[in-house]
Amino acid sequence: MFESFKRGWSMAGASWSVLKAYPKLALFPVLSGIALIAVSAVLIIPTGVGALAGAGMNLSDKAVESIVYVALFVWYFLCTFVVVFCNAALISCALQSFAGQPPTIGSGFAAAAKRLPQILGWSLVAATVGVILQALQSLLTDKLGFFGDLLAGIFSAVWGVATYFVVPVLVTDGVGPVKAIKRSSGILRRTWGESLAGSGGLGLISFLFALPLIALIALGVMLAGGAASAGGSVASGAVAGTVVAVAVLYVLALIVVFTALGSIFRAAVYVYATTGVPPSHMDATLLQTSFRSK
Repeated sequence: MFESFKRGWSMAGASWSVLKAYPKLALFPVLSGIALIAVSAVLIIPTGVGALAGAGMNLSDKAVESIVYVALFVWYFLCTFVVVFCNAALISCALQSFAGQPPTIGSGFAAAAKRLPQILGWSLVAATVGVILQALQSLLTDKLGFFGDLLAGIFSAVWGVATYFVVPVLVTDGVGPVKAIKRSSGILRRTWGESLAGSGGLGLISFLFALPLIALIALGVMLAGGAASAGGSVASGAVAGTVVAVAVLYVLALIVVFTALGSIFRAAVYVYATTGVPPSHMDATLLQTSFRSK
């Protein structure tokens, strides 16, 4: 536990040094979130209206259900594409910074746009596999309960490990999704084996940073309860609202920062895995111990 915490803290610190040098990199997760909201608004609302219209046109339940499922898959694919595209742009900027080239938002998106066909292909594969894994998890959980859920989690983890370097491979090599998966898993096998040791390091640190939310939530609940009681005041309600707003902003900040840190570190590990040379701001020992051989 201590080693995992120590590794995670070192990962966060090394990645933070890059993010601190180029703070605009944190805009990529923000833009990704805005784009996801836009995609959802553009697609889901018309889908709901279309489903209601279909019901009004006396279409069969199966036909309406098919329309909804197709629309949901399109939505899932587009959301996956948005996330992958912005992640590719962020990783491109990280790679530029490692090469001594000051990155910009424009240079990141330009690099990602050059790999648009590959990103579209990978997004389709990732969305399809994601749907299959979700369906498999539901089936196994219904059949085997906890053990089925555990087994499905193992399948998802294996997929995550095998595709860990797919986006950096797409950005640097411009290959299709199948070759990118093969190269990603091949890098892991050649260098450290297939068992991630430090994959939860940043996750552990982000969890520790999220702990203050417990105090904020408890404070908000107490204040809201006081405002709702007979003796509650308008001031208590206002303070409760402020606490909730602070908690929401804190969560969003954590998501943005640690998403950026994770992508930066992934790019650094990829550079070290493929060249044997640690990027600037990164220690070779830290990168080597990010994975544990089987």
